Amino acid sequence: MLDTATQKSFQERFSATRALLKHDLVSGPDKSALTIKNAGKKSFFEYLGKTYVVKDLSRYEETSDDFKKKQGYFITELACFCLETGETVYFEWEFDDSLEVCMTLDRFTFRNLKDDEGGPIDEDDLDEIADTRDRVVINGESFFYEDDWASIYSRDGKEERVYMYEFENETGTLFLTIEEWSGEGREEYQIYTSSPVDPKDITLITKGEV
Repeated sequence: MLDTATQKSFQERFSATRALLKHDLVSGPDKSALTIKNAGKKSFFEYLGKTYVVKDLSRYEETSDDFKKKQGYFITELACFCLETGETVYFEWEFDDSLEVCMTLDRFTFRNLKDDEGGPIDEDDLDEIADTRDRVVINGESFFYEDDWASIYSRDGKEERVYMYEFENETGTLFLTIEEWSGEGREEYQIYTSSPVDPKDITLITKGEV
């Protein structure tokens, strides 16, 4: 007998598949012209043989360090459900001269992070790491400082402040992001790795909600 979580996963996958069958599929000349930028909520797309439906859409907008002045630079985040595996996977895209897409891989806590001498790292070390352009080590792999910036995260009409610390490995094939969420007198952290995705490998199946 299947456990509750597995049953729920199968039900979600079955429901998503039924929803896909009810949509008008993208076809003709439009299909090759559309990218992940055209994906809205409830859109379906294919990536490396797997089918995803966009469950939620949110956006980061870069601001001044005090979060008061918006800079007009955006990163769009798509929370996606995979029909084949039942997993929730996050894709992000931005446009800076060209379309850049990333896929979230693994999530971590500060317990997983070390400095280059093997010592522990916590939230109090982040500003110094950014100032000295230092590196962070996870499971023996070094991630080198790239950037840090403030942003406003928007979802369903609500806004939150997020400060981003960005790193990448030596070959540029793996990224590490540390997000510092602040508001209402609290600070929370999200730490994750992601990898670059070739936008041409994503094929939009339906447009979903605009």
